[in-house]
This record gives sequence, C-alpha cells and structure tokens, in this order.
Amino acid sequence: MLGASAETAQERLVLEAQRAATLDLVNLIQSRISTRLILSSPEVNWFPADVDAVREIDSNDRPFHFGAVLANLAEAHQLERLLYFGGGSAPLLDSQLMDMLAGLIMHAGSSGGMARIPSHIVLANNRHSSDWVCISHVEDALPIIRETNRDNSLAWALQESGEYEVRIPAGFRPATSMDIDTPSDLAILRLHPDCPPHLLSALGAPELDAIPAQPVIDALRREGSQIAIIGRVSPLAWQEVNKVTRCWIRVFSEERGMVASERLARGEVRSVMGELMKLKGQAGFFELLGEICDAAIIDNRVLMADHIQAMPSRADRFASDLYQIDKIEDPWLKSFTHAAQKSPIPVLLGGHNVVSGGLYAIAEIVGGR
Repeated sequence: MLGASAETAQERLVLEAQRAATLDLVNLIQSRISTRLILSSPEVNWFPADVDAVREIDSNDRPFHFGAVLANLAEAHQLERLLYFGGGSAPLLDSQLMDMLAGLIMHAGSSGGMARIPSHIVLANNRHSSDWVCISHVEDALPIIRETNRDNSLAWALQESGEYEVRIPAGFRPATSMDIDTPSDLAILRLHPDCPPHLLSALGAPELDAIPAQPVIDALRREGSQIAIIGRVSPLAWQEVNKVTRCWIRVFSEERGMVASERLARGEVRSVMGELMKLKGQAGFFELLGEICDAAIIDNRVLMADHIQAMPSRADRFASDLYQIDKIEDPWLKSFTHAAQKSPIPVLLGGHNVVSGGLYAIAEIVGGR
C-alpha cells in the first residue's frame, strides 16, 4: 500500500523514494516467492506495466482509513495469509528474511517439525510501530484490521486482542527493520552499502546534502567521541551502535509507542527532554548538547508532541528534517530547527525511524558492512 499525497517538494522527495523502494521490493518478492502481488494506491501510473501485479486504485473521494482499505482488499481477494508492506517500509530487506517470512507464515499451525509455530501468528518489524506485518488466518483478524487507523498500530492491536501471537524476527540483519518515512531516512539510506538499485538512483537530490548524516557518522567513527541519541530510542538499536563504536553514548529514550497506544492522539505525550528545553530555551538546549556531545540524533516528533498543541503538517516536519527553515510555517518548529542548525555540533533530526531502524542502518555503515 502506497499513498500519493505529495503537495510540496519535500513530500515529493520522500514519495519518489518510496516508489523506487517499492520496485526493489517487488523484484525481491518475485525472485523468492510465487504469490499474488497487490498494489494499492491512489495512483498506479508510475508502476511498470510489465510487472505482474493486481493494481487496486484507492479512491480519493473519501477520507482514507488504513484498516478499512486493507480489510476490504483481504476480503475481495479472499486472502488466507497476508504479507503487508507499507510504501517504502523495507528498503533493506534481504532474501534471507524474505524466505523466513514466507516459510513461517505458510507453516503456521502445521504439525511435524514446525509444530511449535502458533496457528494464529503475526510477524512484524516492530511491535510498537509496525511498518510491515505478516498475518496467518486473515479472516479471524479482519475485525481488528478494520478498526486500525494506521499500519503503525496494527501489530500492537493484534497482540492486544489476545488472539494472535506477535513475533519480531530475530537472528537476521537488524537493518531490515529500516523504512522510509522522512527525508532523514533517505540521507541515511544513500550512505548504506546495500541500498538497492532503484532506490539509490532516486537519492541524488541535492536537498539531502543539508541533512548531516555523514558528519554524525564521522563522529561515531571517532574514538572517544560523545554522542546523544534522544527520542523513542530502541534499546536494541542503540546497542548495535554501541557494538561498532568506541564512543560514549548518551541515550534518553521516552514515549515509545506514543502512536500505537494513541497517547499522541489523546494529547498525553510528555517529554522530560521537552521540559529541559522549556527551562533552557531552544538555543540554550542545543548549546548544552554542544557542551557535552560531539553529535546528536534526535527523534524530534516527541518534542513536537510535547510543545505544540497540534502536530505540525508533514510538509513542515519534512522541511525541518531538511533544514529548510524558510519552508516551515509552524512558529515553534521554525525556531527549533533554526536553533538546531546553529548548534555547535551536527544534529540529525527525524522521526521514530531515525532512532530505531535508522540506528541499525547507521551501525552497519559505521561497522563497514
């Protein structure tokens, strides 16, 4: 499933990358699995005509509801098992993990050597913020799917139902959990040695040069440097960074699951780092970081949710990631981004992925995969 909303240049940058990554994913799936492919999007004219796939055009004449669209597709195509990917959700997925996903879901509930696999199983890249999910016995999951507002909440909702066992695949390259949500993800991916061909060709935009991914990685490679990682930080992800560096890493993780649990929607997000910013001011906050760190990676969506009554538009969030201050309309976010830009250290801004899947990808870049 891939959206088509790209009213601004910064949104189009991400959409084009998601489309390119979709083509790479399709090639991978077709090389490993004999299955039906369904592309669901408001626009399908960009998808190659010679690719064997069902094209489902999602109408723009009604408000989009993720769960309703996915449930309707599953019913219409009578799917017993479902492997769902959001647009750009698996740019570094490899053949080993693809084979494992297909094998587990095909043998769910079977006897013999695979008997320990539950009948009702969900495989996902992240329990708290899923970008892709693999579901057995789809018909039993339809009521839950239909009520789920967004894909990030799907694995969580299926687990909370008590009907499904949710598993996060282990023993595979952690960077396979990387996805494409923001411009910062693109800046990281274009530095990764395994960036697939269609996606790599879409990441030459000069706007990405303003994102300090390379200076942050350079700081991580310097022995004894101090790095701050702030936001919805995955503990396993920062441990991967810790394994490949000889840095001092300061981690402040808070508000994990704020979207899936709907704390964000209810206005319940609270941030200790946000309170520190209120005390120090935006400029003072980054000056403090500069005094104790050589670089910072910040999931600033937590800070936005704590400081602003309504989250800024996606266009504003993306412009902040790109340090395009003149394109940001929200006053708080504009001044925040300006303060980050004036920071004495490189500051990589982004969403949840920059401190989860993005960290895994950074660890592989630093480690010289």
